[in-house]
Amino acid sequence: MDSQAAWQKISTHTAQSLRNVAYSVASQELAKLSLPELDAVVDLIAKVVPAGNVPGMILSGLARLPEKTPSPQQVRQDIRALFKGVEPLVQRAVYGAFFAGPAAVLWGYQNLLKLAGKDPDSAFPEGVWQFYVDYALREDTARHTNETDGFDRLLAAHGIHLSKVDRVTAWVMAAMTCLHQYDALLANEWYERVAIALLQETARAQAAETRLARLYREWEKVRPYRREADAASLTYPAYRRAKFEQFLEQASANLSRKARETWQAALREKMAAELPAYQRQMSILAYLEPGPYGETRTPYPLEQAQVGVILHGAYFLLPACQRGTSAMSDVYQVRAQIAMLFDLPSPAPGQLSGLAGIRRADFSTIRKSLNRKLAQELERLRFAPILINCDLRNRALPLALVRQAERGVGDHALTIFDSGETFIFDQSHIFFDGAWGAALAEMMTNEALSWANYLSRLPPPRAAEKPAFTQLSLLLLSSDQRLLRRARCVLPEAAAETAAVHLKACQSLRKLFKQRSDLLQLTINDLLVLYRAIHALRYRPSPALLARLKELAKRRPDLSALVEKALQEARTERLYILIPLDASRRLPRDRLYPVNVEVPLDKLALLDLHRRTLEALQTYETASQKERAAAYARFDQLQRNYLSLLAGIGAYMGKIKQMAVQGESVGVGAIRLLAHLPPALQRLLDELPQRIDLLNNLLKGQEVFSNLGRVAPGSSLTRFITAKDDNDQKQLAWGALTDDNDTLHLTLRDFRPHVAALHAAGLADLANLVAQDYLEAYAAGLNVYVQELHRITLASRETQQTLTRNKRPA
Repeated sequence: MDSQAAWQKISTHTAQSLRNVAYSVASQELAKLSLPELDAVVDLIAKVVPAGNVPGMILSGLARLPEKTPSPQQVRQDIRALFKGVEPLVQRAVYGAFFAGPAAVLWGYQNLLKLAGKDPDSAFPEGVWQFYVDYALREDTARHTNETDGFDRLLAAHGIHLSKVDRVTAWVMAAMTCLHQYDALLANEWYERVAIALLQETARAQAAETRLARLYREWEKVRPYRREADAASLTYPAYRRAKFEQFLEQASANLSRKARETWQAALREKMAAELPAYQRQMSILAYLEPGPYGETRTPYPLEQAQVGVILHGAYFLLPACQRGTSAMSDVYQVRAQIAMLFDLPSPAPGQLSGLAGIRRADFSTIRKSLNRKLAQELERLRFAPILINCDLRNRALPLALVRQAERGVGDHALTIFDSGETFIFDQSHIFFDGAWGAALAEMMTNEALSWANYLSRLPPPRAAEKPAFTQLSLLLLSSDQRLLRRARCVLPEAAAETAAVHLKACQSLRKLFKQRSDLLQLTINDLLVLYRAIHALRYRPSPALLARLKELAKRRPDLSALVEKALQEARTERLYILIPLDASRRLPRDRLYPVNVEVPLDKLALLDLHRRTLEALQTYETASQKERAAAYARFDQLQRNYLSLLAGIGAYMGKIKQMAVQGESVGVGAIRLLAHLPPALQRLLDELPQRIDLLNNLLKGQEVFSNLGRVAPGSSLTRFITAKDDNDQKQLAWGALTDDNDTLHLTLRDFRPHVAALHAAGLADLANLVAQDYLEAYAAGLNVYVQELHRITLASRETQQTLTRNKRPA
């Protein structure tokens, strides 16, 4: 029996079992669905989560619960049962081609809750995304990485030269400061979002000024990431809160007294009810306990926290607090301890990089079988939420490869790497989202700079006489090595990066669009995503890559065929791209909403329209005087149709983003009123759901496209790679960040099947070349596409007349 037939058989069995229970539930009127609707839901659950009679048993148990919401223990027990139910099919590779990872199981459970008449949202008190990441972003590949260059750049600008000891000390003190201030940092993040959201609600209720609609954006432009000269007596969190209060005072100046009191009362009520839970949810003072299907976050007090230092491959732990107190460790003592580390004679290096790449489900059992000494040391390492790897990494490498060094075993929140020119922050998605991780990287860089400035004024460091640090012995015995050889590892990846996109040309095109029509509202990210779909069809390997593949075909035709298959399968007219959007402005605990964007080039005929419009423009430009009017009329009609289509795509993108950020139903009627929208786009808008379904989006996305946007003014962030969830169907992960010099940095992580095969054959460099060729072709093609759009838009007489009017003196 082939995989699809086996999957279909167990799916049918699941549907029959579930339907019997569902009809009984329906007869109790717990679920308000008609029988046809109930049948449709049952069939869909059975296809997504074919787990025999397990879904039926869970539904029966949920239906008997008198409460509206099952307990957290009940939820986790049910989800474990669903994972166990599908596990045999996954292990036999029967279901692998259809299984969308943990999102499928969680989606199935969410729909079982609905069938049982329970409230799905209440079952996830920390939000669905937090629950999801604990199950589905737990592997080593599910960490995202940021880079900053401010530390070394600003030290050089001020002529400050640090010893090796003081360089490490500055970062250890920054890490300790971060741990001691983390609750306050989280409080600021929560308070800024909620205070502004409530202020906007109050202003709308009082029919106040509409300028408050962009208030959070205005705060982002002035939000400080370091203490300035006027903050000598304040900590960074206190300074930032003071600046925000000043900002709020100005923003709320026109509110009536009654409106202000209403707003402040609502803010106090929310702060008491929600802030402590948010701080517990997002705290990095916790270690991850891997289970067969998910991670458990185990919190511990600040007094137990350590900062891990990796030096010459060896692991050391320094306490974040002075002995017997909750006060931060003294900088002079920390400096002396680090000087002592540098004086140690050839410490035995750790051997954990192999453990970091093991799948967490296997690591949960392997850990118990490791040699006793190693297991005890790993227990100690758990209490270091921040590791600092001081062994220099090569900055020229892509970030995805820079992080491939000693970095613990995945139980902690953050590893910091030093490249000698920059610092790289490798962050667990369970604790950090992309935007929060990038913000913290900038804050820690500035904190380290502050400590560096202070340390540079001290006399040369002297080593302590007695160690106050713990040196870990992390040696793997032969028995441990045998265990690791049998363990499953995360997928190998290829990595690529480029800064070749002409961002100024993209920005110029956006301005030109706005001058042509207020309806042409394509953002930079919309252009990037749209061209991603176009690139899937247009891409052809470069001559250099073709030469390497031809050479490979002579030696390893099997590997060459795998690469060719991957490149062929990438040429699709229907691409589903998952875009993570910030959901925290409405409700901080929700963290992210992943939006699944479909770009159906086959339906929209966009490439054909682009080609015909360019040809018509060329004909018009070369036409004789006699033919010129007719040629322009044909071009003008095609151009109007094309720009109308682009306006519709921009409106579609904007509307689904708006739905995601608001987390609620948003009507699409206004979009349908746009003139000249092609029927295909109208149908696409008709299919737009009335509410964003987080888990359903995760089931469909083929790849991830995460854009952090432009950094804050003065920020030293330079590069970013996004996390890849544990669903093997997500094979490409795109990251984008625009630095303070307006350079757009693009990164690509490639997890397609040929990558693992090339790695196994010792050809990782070729896997990276394939990814680099694909990314560089994307950037080059985007530049040409933007140039052509600019030419098409500018050629319109209407646009030219508008530009002429705008240039006339007042």
